[in-house]
Amino acid sequence: MIVGNWGAKALLIGVCMVGLIGCQTTTGDTSIPAVQSTAPAPSSAPQQTVANLSETALISFELNNSGIGGYYGWQLQVTHAANNAGFIPFISNQLSSGQIQRVEVWPDRYAINVYRLGDLQYSGWVDVHPAQITVIYADFGLLFDDVKINNIADPALYQQAKNIPALLTPISSTYSPQTIQDTGGYRFEYRGPQQYGKHVGTGTATISKAGKEFATIGNAALEDTGISGRIQFADNRTTDGTIVRLNGIYQLTPETRTIWPDGQEFTGRYQVFTPADGLLRMVDGTSWKGALRNERPFGAGRVMFAADGWIDLPSGEMFPNQTGTFSCGGKTVPIGECYYHAGTRLASAAELDLLIERDLQTAAKDVKQPRQQAIDAPQATETGCRQASGTFHDTTGNSTLTLDTPGQGRGNFISYTFGGAAKYRFEIDFTYATTPDSISVTYDGIGTYSNAATGEVLQRMTIPSGTVPCQFDRDVLVFDGVEYRK
Repeated sequence: MIVGNWGAKALLIGVCMVGLIGCQTTTGDTSIPAVQSTAPAPSSAPQQTVANLSETALISFELNNSGIGGYYGWQLQVTHAANNAGFIPFISNQLSSGQIQRVEVWPDRYAINVYRLGDLQYSGWVDVHPAQITVIYADFGLLFDDVKINNIADPALYQQAKNIPALLTPISSTYSPQTIQDTGGYRFEYRGPQQYGKHVGTGTATISKAGKEFATIGNAALEDTGISGRIQFADNRTTDGTIVRLNGIYQLTPETRTIWPDGQEFTGRYQVFTPADGLLRMVDGTSWKGALRNERPFGAGRVMFAADGWIDLPSGEMFPNQTGTFSCGGKTVPIGECYYHAGTRLASAAELDLLIERDLQTAAKDVKQPRQQAIDAPQATETGCRQASGTFHDTTGNSTLTLDTPGQGRGNFISYTFGGAAKYRFEIDFTYATTPDSISVTYDGIGTYSNAATGEVLQRMTIPSGTVPCQFDRDVLVFDGVEYRK
């Protein structure tokens, strides 16, 4: 059988040599090219039109359908792209005569290997152009096995002419999303067209926060100045601004207006998507002008009531349960001082003094009760917030929370805020008792608000006691929604 095959090949070669004009073959070089270990210099992208700027391309691995010779066991491997980021290496199943495997990719140069029964038949680079098919054709027969490469400019016409079912690996499987930003608690991933290492056209940007989808941008175009495209938020908030690139960070344009589904609005400056400083209009019509943390008033600022009037608070965390004497004014409210206790406006300073005195007496009684309860209570295994003790700082470094012992004990809270060039200090002591997921706080004195530079006490105030959610995991304490670390 082997002799017969070689005899047939020799006879055909002899005939061809006698009548060369009448018997042309396409054998080409039957030697195997050396495997290239490094990518060649990137080629320049071909001339593009607006129509095909964002189009994918196809690498089509095809076998002839002669059914003779080495007609089975062929594989295509695409190892990497010369320029594009995010390419996922691919290897086909073993194909036989007449079968086709297609791979959808972004235009670039790709390193390929062609194997038959595990033996390398070809290794090299192929250029893949947008809206075209690059055909890698395994041509085999009695006399030769050859690999031919051709670019087809009209894929639709070509596929119609072939009229053979083909296995297709889509672009979603050949390219992974690119992480283009991960800062401020928001992770930006982009999936879209590339050409020779450059982003072109439009794709989809997905933004996540704490591992959950926060927003998507359809028809997103990555530009030096920002990301264009319509933003769709998972919680259905809306904005009238765009994403710009400031100091190397993608973020909402300053003075963008954001409206939440419940009617709350914010206009001002953002840290990526988180409101940082500006005007917050709450659902009940009350507004806050100043800094925010976790979408709540923070630091020095002004509260403007829906009906009329405003008050200046040294610390936005006091709102809406502010207690003390504050600057105030409005159309119907004379500019001067206003008196509040637990968020309720009072008629006079004398009334405020009486209520503060009552609070102090109540706090003094409450201090004794947790201590006695701690003595009487059976010892339990400490879990969650019952394990928390020590000194913790918030993410800004401006607030410090101290808990002296696990479970229950005495604590201290210090917070620094800023008003223009001035720095202010707020401090208050308290007692506490914890459960695994909550902390009950009893403020046992009057908080002081002072000038941090001079120590001058500007205001004394009380804060209502209460129970708030709490989480603790080793060095991280989440107290009423604010994260603190040791």
